[in-house]
Amino acid sequence: MRLLEAIVEANQRAVAGGLKANLNAPEFSDALPLVALTCIDPRLNRLVPEMLGVPEEQFIWLRTAGNIITGPLSSTLRSLALACAVKGGKEIAILGHTDCLVCKTTVMKLTDGFRALGVDRAKLPENLNEYFGLFASERQNVIRGAEIVRQSPLIGANVPVHGLLMDVQTGKLEWLVNGYQTLGVTAPSFVEAVRQTAVEMVKQTATEALDLVAAKLPEFKLGEMKFPEFKIGETTIDPNKWLSQLQSATAAKSEPQPAEGVQQPATEPERKFDQTRKYRVIGADQKVYGPIDGSKILEWVADGRIDWQTASQIDGSGEWKPLSAWAEGPKPATIPLPPPIHPAPRLQKIRKH
Repeated sequence: MRLLEAIVEANQRAVAGGLKANLNAPEFSDALPLVALTCIDPRLNRLVPEMLGVPEEQFIWLRTAGNIITGPLSSTLRSLALACAVKGGKEIAILGHTDCLVCKTTVMKLTDGFRALGVDRAKLPENLNEYFGLFASERQNVIRGAEIVRQSPLIGANVPVHGLLMDVQTGKLEWLVNGYQTLGVTAPSFVEAVRQTAVEMVKQTATEALDLVAAKLPEFKLGEMKFPEFKIGETTIDPNKWLSQLQSATAAKSEPQPAEGVQQPATEPERKFDQTRKYRVIGADQKVYGPIDGSKILEWVADGRIDWQTASQIDGSGEWKPLSAWAEGPKPATIPLPPPIHPAPRLQKIRKH
């Protein structure tokens, strides 16, 4: 029996009997110490490593929010690699848990949390999901983390990398990834890993750029750009017109600009927007948020989290419109015009013969 097989068996006995898992550590001395990456959730403090049955002196415990691993060369991978190379770790376990708060966190909740700490949205990365590694499933996060570690050039091919999920209520383990089945898998070289990471970053940057173009220039379509049809040497710019445009641009730049910190006048939609109502909006993650006070809506618009084209509805109305539609106000009533008056027909006198 190998180490993780013994750990899972001891855990099952402990859950069934309500006792701590007991593992005969000397029997598995060639597989210890065990390196474990877990979440920072304090509910794990009473469960780990007792429910695994591993003695504390043979347990190297690393913790990150959501046991998230963002890449094969990330700082988390460096810590795992050092735990093996310096502290002598023989096997690695990515240990997630149920009811993870990071899993429940949305982009809106994250930006609100940072805002409460004094961090503006403009100072945060454009793609918060990608940067913080947010996930929607604890199991998928564990599986993905184990795959990233297995493919890292910093981890030896003979180091088993397991994936486990722990129930925070009972301490029961679910073995998701059996690291013994992938022993000997050759990871890419460090240079290749750097290249792959760079390629992924370029792809992500390109995707974000295209999304930005689609959001800011909805009329622009890729593939419709054509070269100008004129002959080589043909003058396409009127010098007099160009000089006039240059002078206009120079004059515009010389106009006094508002000083920083001076509050700008409200825009037309802001002045007409009814802040006394409550609204629901659809965020960039396609989730519905609300009901939200009108004043909060204006804060989100100012922060750039939503804009006046964001799909929204007045709470209880059931009708979805762009946010700007609620700032247009009621249209003036149409006054019906009276029917047209036609002149009476002229009477002709009958002549007597």
